[in-house]
Amino acid sequence: MKEIRIGLIGAGWMGTFFASGFYNVRKAYGTEVVPVFEAVADPIEAAAKKAQDTFGFRKAVTDWNDVVNDPDVDLVVITTPNFTHAEVAIAAAQAGKHIVCEKPLSTSAEESRKISEAVVKAGVISLVDFIYRRCPVQVHAKEMIERGDLGEIVTFRGAFDCSYCADPSTPMTWRQYAKFAGTGALGDLTSHLVSLSDMLVGSTMGKITEVCAVWDTAFKQRPEKAGGAPADVDTDDQIYILLKYENGRIGQMSSSRISAAKPCAMAYEIQGTKGVIQYDVQRLNELRYAKVGDAANAGFTTVDGNTLHGEYKNFSQLNGLGISYADVMGIQAHSILKAVADGKPLDIDIPYGYYVERVCAAMEKSAREGCWVKVDEV
Repeated sequence: MKEIRIGLIGAGWMGTFFASGFYNVRKAYGTEVVPVFEAVADPIEAAAKKAQDTFGFRKAVTDWNDVVNDPDVDLVVITTPNFTHAEVAIAAAQAGKHIVCEKPLSTSAEESRKISEAVVKAGVISLVDFIYRRCPVQVHAKEMIERGDLGEIVTFRGAFDCSYCADPSTPMTWRQYAKFAGTGALGDLTSHLVSLSDMLVGSTMGKITEVCAVWDTAFKQRPEKAGGAPADVDTDDQIYILLKYENGRIGQMSSSRISAAKPCAMAYEIQGTKGVIQYDVQRLNELRYAKVGDAANAGFTTVDGNTLHGEYKNFSQLNGLGISYADVMGIQAHSILKAVADGKPLDIDIPYGYYVERVCAAMEKSAREGCWVKVDEV
């Protein structure tokens, strides 16, 4: 049994999701590699204490430096706001800690480059939270594409719509300020679509090479706080992007944080010459598939997530029951624990997160300047 000692920085709702994922690892995977809840830090002491009580962290502190410099911590998990990522991640790398970082990696491609360089120099294992890649039906979708079930891939279309800012009376948070968030819907949501595109069609269409984007801040002011004076919003509420891929094919993405009645609606469609697949995260365990040329059986059929798909069987031994988002967090948590134990890098490590930030930076530049932008020029 290999124990990996966890230090969580940020005990808010996302930190709780991460901790839940690690908590479920032993139940799902046994004792080959086991997380130990060593320390949790949050500037709000009550939040740190609550996480300690909930998950059994041995220490609860208010200063993240105490976690990064703790000799008993092997793996630092960063779930704090975007503007803090660079300082914390670089310090963790310099302290020789392995790292999990929430996406976006930072507030800019330049900051992300510095994080990536620090991680590479330190030789530590890392992971960026592109969680949807770990969903078992995504693994199955990738296998279908690479097996040729869809034929030649023609296009990728992705959309990520959320409603957490749909009400213009909702007060400002750090997400509405560019100095704290970098961008809005672009960095928060579109980065997931870029990562899924790489995973699913990267081996056939290649990476995204050029982008043309438009964005909009629909609600240019919000109350600074509940009942407070209005404050200016300088991050994007929604963005639409045209894409060009390495092999010349085109695609599109869009993201919105102001989509009414859509708490979390991430979906994509991949069109091929022999078939089409569709996915909607609101139906986490389903993939829709249509075979081209079968006129007698035209239309989409539903492929249910099952024990033959990815790591589904670790969380449900029966087909049809499905698994949850928290279980997918467990799959991701196990992947970083196993990588640390084996000393082997992951596919969605911090250098990869830096690449995604460059793609998003090209989208930002395009939206600001109103033109096509090549990713390798950013």
